[in-house]
Amino acid sequence: MSAANAETMKKVPSFRRADSIARMTWYGSTNDEAEEIIHDKGVSGSYDVEQLSTIKVFCVANKTVLVQADLWKETGLMGLLFWAVFAFVFWKRPEGFSQILGNEAGIRAFLAMFSTLIGLLLSFYTALSLGRWWQMRLSVQKIQDAAKRLTMMLSQGVTDDQVLLATIHRYARASLFLIFAASQFKEGDVAPLDQALERGLLEQEEVDKLKQLNPSMTFVQAETLWVFLANAMSRLNAQGLVKGPPHYCLLMSAVEDGRCGVTTIQTYLDTPIPLGYVHLLCLMVKLHNFLVTILLALTAVMLSGGEKGVRPVGMFRTAFKAFFMPFLYNAILILNSDVTDPFGGDDSDFAFNSFDVNIAMSAQGSVLAADNLPEWITKGKFKPYSGSKV
Repeated sequence: MSAANAETMKKVPSFRRADSIARMTWYGSTNDEAEEIIHDKGVSGSYDVEQLSTIKVFCVANKTVLVQADLWKETGLMGLLFWAVFAFVFWKRPEGFSQILGNEAGIRAFLAMFSTLIGLLLSFYTALSLGRWWQMRLSVQKIQDAAKRLTMMLSQGVTDDQVLLATIHRYARASLFLIFAASQFKEGDVAPLDQALERGLLEQEEVDKLKQLNPSMTFVQAETLWVFLANAMSRLNAQGLVKGPPHYCLLMSAVEDGRCGVTTIQTYLDTPIPLGYVHLLCLMVKLHNFLVTILLALTAVMLSGGEKGVRPVGMFRTAFKAFFMPFLYNAILILNSDVTDPFGGDDSDFAFNSFDVNIAMSAQGSVLAADNLPEWITKGKFKPYSGSKV
């Protein structure tokens, strides 16, 4: 940070109250130390797409479905079932077993029909889940953009009141934090409002007033912060600081976007995909997995002897499919479950620190921009429009 910027920062004490201010002095820098701290703090949620598109993908496991314990438990259960059925039938194998079971092509056709139906249902379910996930991400962006727009419009010609300008980004960050805190709340935890107070995102007076307005509903409290900002915009307009009704409407529109972001996220979190559809889909997937495991175990027994003798390639192909198909379908179900609530604090969920730093840094940049303008703006005298030159 330059000496001029450092001196300007002294005029903005309210920005230094943020708990993430230690990161703000270097956030966005490209040096190795800063990059390491960003990743250690969980600020960066990016990953190397090029690495995943090469053979190195086999070395990636962190934050993927491969670290899900439930996935491996179900895979192990299906594996035990496969080998138990295979061992028992191989031991008790009756005469003419191949004729009793039928040909392998018929079994494959039956399983292919079932797998195709499950695949279509899973594809629709996945598309719906990811669509909801993306809409919640856009709602977070609405909250971010609302704070940025308000700070930009107010700091560049309306007011340089540092309390107001700092409160805008603080309230935006607090409303977003309350959403994360509500999703991650567990019995015995400190209430989300009190957590926001501890982090310096809210003052004690603000917490008391929010509790007085609504003592328990966190999303309503997050909305109310934007109502406070709407009242502040109305007071600026009443004082004559806003440049007319169109300007006032733009300010209120930005506030409404922030409030709407909170309500949209609440709508998606409070209204999951209908239980009947999810239950039927999961039931069919589990039934499919059991049928695949049992039928392919019987097929492996048929390929392990009889008139044509042992066929090792066929046995390997059958055993691989018996493990791979249940693993794949269970993995897709788990991935859909993970994106249902992207604020829950899992490895694959949204990172609050990233949004928090982004909002605060953008607000800081907008406020300081007025004192750090290029010369073509500060010394230039703009000419009025003189009409078409044609």
